[in-house]
Amino acid sequence: MDAINKFYTSVSQTVSTLSSVFSGNPLTKEYDIAEHIGSAGSELVWKIYTGSKRSTKEAASIFAFDKKQLELFTKDEREEICENIRRGVVQLTKIRHPQVLTVQHAMEESRDTIAFATEPVVASVANLLGNTANVSNSGLLAEYKLSEFDIKYGVFELIKGIQFLHDEAQLIHRNICTENIVVNRQGVWKLFGFGFCWSKRTPGAPVMNHYFKNRLLGNPGSKWTAPELILENSCNESTDIYSLGILIYTIYSRENIPSPDASMDLYGYKQSVTKLSNQGPSKLNAVPEVLRGEVKRMLSVNPQSRPTLQSLVQISYFCDNYVQCLDNLETLFPKDNLEKSEFYKRLSQIIGEFPHRVRLYRILPSLVKEFVNCSMIPFVLTNILTITASCTQAEYMQHISSHLRPVMLLDEPVQIMLIFFQNLDVLLKVCPSEEVRASVLPLVYKALESKSQQIQELCLSIIPSLVVHLEKPTIKAGLVPRIKTLCSGTNLVSVRVKCLLCLGQLATKIDKWVMIDDIVAFLPSVNCREPAVIMAIVGVYKISFATEGLGIPKDVLACKVLPHLFPMTIVNGLSLQQFNAIISLIKEFTRKIEDEQGDKLGSKTPISASASNGSLQEKQKSALQNDLQQSFGSLGMDAYGDFMQSTTTPQQTQRTLTSPMQLAKPQQPIQHSSTLNWTVPPVTTTAKENSNKFNLFAQQQQQNVSPLSTSSSSTSSSSSSAMKLRKTDTPLALLPPPAPAIAVPMATGPTVPSAWLSNLNGPTMLSNVTAPKKLESSTIPNPYGQLQPLIPTPTQKTRDTGKSSSSPMLSKEDIMEFLQK
Repeated sequence: MDAINKFYTSVSQTVSTLSSVFSGNPLTKEYDIAEHIGSAGSELVWKIYTGSKRSTKEAASIFAFDKKQLELFTKDEREEICENIRRGVVQLTKIRHPQVLTVQHAMEESRDTIAFATEPVVASVANLLGNTANVSNSGLLAEYKLSEFDIKYGVFELIKGIQFLHDEAQLIHRNICTENIVVNRQGVWKLFGFGFCWSKRTPGAPVMNHYFKNRLLGNPGSKWTAPELILENSCNESTDIYSLGILIYTIYSRENIPSPDASMDLYGYKQSVTKLSNQGPSKLNAVPEVLRGEVKRMLSVNPQSRPTLQSLVQISYFCDNYVQCLDNLETLFPKDNLEKSEFYKRLSQIIGEFPHRVRLYRILPSLVKEFVNCSMIPFVLTNILTITASCTQAEYMQHISSHLRPVMLLDEPVQIMLIFFQNLDVLLKVCPSEEVRASVLPLVYKALESKSQQIQELCLSIIPSLVVHLEKPTIKAGLVPRIKTLCSGTNLVSVRVKCLLCLGQLATKIDKWVMIDDIVAFLPSVNCREPAVIMAIVGVYKISFATEGLGIPKDVLACKVLPHLFPMTIVNGLSLQQFNAIISLIKEFTRKIEDEQGDKLGSKTPISASASNGSLQEKQKSALQNDLQQSFGSLGMDAYGDFMQSTTTPQQTQRTLTSPMQLAKPQQPIQHSSTLNWTVPPVTTTAKENSNKFNLFAQQQQQNVSPLSTSSSSTSSSSSSAMKLRKTDTPLALLPPPAPAIAVPMATGPTVPSAWLSNLNGPTMLSNVTAPKKLESSTIPNPYGQLQPLIPTPTQKTRDTGKSSSSPMLSKEDIMEFLQK
């Protein structure tokens, strides 16, 4: 609240002050008047205000003379002072020169004020040296410091301005002092205070010297005036040279030459001037050594001993590269392109050594004039961007941005875009985000569509530093698609690699799904036959996978990324280090899938089952081994190796093949819920039942044989005799002895085709089988397949011995009896 009150009080006081100063002045109808910034004129009688023209908003400075300062003078004196003031403004309005203050609006007078408008200025040199008389706010002047180059070039400009007055305007100023030198916003020193100038065109007119003897407000001071003008009433060109010598000494020593006022003590003034001419000022060593001797000559009492303006311009002090370069720059615009191009090349080598204010306010305005000449833009653009590097954001937006925007839209010459991208980091530093999106981003889009490889590569290298100024939708919809298009359309490996590296560097600036959907999904479509492109793709995958906040889901890794990476491993041209990098990334991705999918599947196992997981798995394994051994052991087959191959390692598979009867152990425990039931039910039938079943099966096969076949005669007779035996119940003793049979365990494997069965020993095999004494009246379907083991019918002796017939195998006695027969 206190700050608001202070601001309100300050604004109120300013408004009241302006109302009292400019009350009734017609100038207020044309200009808006703001802040009091400085003072100028002899004894600083003029107040300087900032302002702007209402119609055009053009910046201006308002000079105002307040007549209230004349209250202590008589009426005649007030009128004389006002007349001198008016004469000076009128004369100033007539003169047009770069070193003379430019008047924008002629003098306007009211009862209390004389005012006029000029180009924007900072203050007078007297204000900048510390004399702040008639200035209400001196804080603004403290920020402006005169550098050595400012002084050197300022004095050089004054010499040129005085030379113009003497040679062209035919005027002698007669009042050159720090109060009558005004510095404009560009830093140019301007001549002011022409109220006491004398025209050389009227040699018969008397030289009025009473201005120096009668001390009225605004009259020239004797300490700045040449002795011959006060003592002899004579005036010539050397009069201004004497005043210029006093000015140079005062600027460097920061104090005035001590001398008595001629209007009060004329004798003392003569002695002081003579001493100054012979010995020089006491602090003359403050002046640079190169200029010291010339300043002493300029302060001579004898006008003929003083140097001329032409000789002053040619001394070594003003002939260094910086002064000459700045001087030539102001007159360079009308020259031909070849001469200008050579000059701008030399300027680019030394422009960084100029003070920042000089570069911004003196050099820049001359450079931007060349934008109308497209062939000169590449030469001046480098210098402008050098100036931009030392600017703040406010300075860039105020002085440079409006000039560069149209240039960024140019396509020709192509060097313009190249220079921009070589210095794009400078623009990103001084441009606010809004300016980047408005001017720099269209330049980037145009560069990505350019046909120049160098421009494309420069643009891609600068994009990662550009995205911090962009919004995420702009990156997704505008920037990423253009980079992908360039990557797919270019035939240059270096550009494609740059595109991929740029996409990888965007990982930390974009959302996760933008990275996955727009970048990771794009990579498989990239032509990747070159090792450099392959490694760039690998780098993008790795950044996407490892960057915090991103990551690649396991389904994307399994379905898109890994199928893309595996073929890369066998591309010709890869070094061992590159191959190992790809393999390492594949292992890392595989490990992620293994961990996440394993955790997902493991979380589905019930808690009670997982508690006894170890013992349950051991029991299942033991039961499975026993069943398989019982079912397949005698067949010489390793069913576990066939059916459970996916759960064994290569080493286990090798052991299984070398030892068929040995069961391979699965690498992972078999889950009860997902394990197939390979258990074979035990065989409970007797040998007699098996034989009967086989005979019945043989009869069915015999019935299917065609009666036209000659080879089936024996089988048919055998079948009919077998049917008779079932009807008559012939004793087994009357039948011929049965043929020996081999006991084979029943198999539970796949069913055997009938064609294979019919070819097994042909019909003779079936004819040699002796029919049993009594066949079962009903047939039992066979659950174990079509092929059954051949079980011989027990002999009479076997029945007599009382041995059990439930065993499917032959006894030792049966075998021995068969061998004896």
